[in-house]
Amino acid sequence: MYEVKEDFIVYAFRYALGRKTYAVGDVSDYLIENWHRFSKHTQSQIVEEIEQAIERDDAGMECDINMWNRIILLHNAVREEQS
Repeated sequence: MYEVKEDFIVYAFRYALGRKTYAVGDVSDYLIENWHRFSKHTQSQIVEEIEQAIERDDAGMECDINMWNRIILLHNAVREEQS
């Protein structure tokens, strides 16, 4: 496996957020599997953008929102463990 720059992951995330394609599943799965590798800043930025997209009703279909919510839940669980 090769190393992917964190910025490129953010670009892929921003592409997928709000789309109604399989990219949502691929990107959200990758984010969850590699969450521990991202900086705290990137983690917070991703969660904030997901929450804003959901608030604007611009995060995709319900099935997509469910996938994005998994990231928010993971982020909150990790933060709870650390405190």
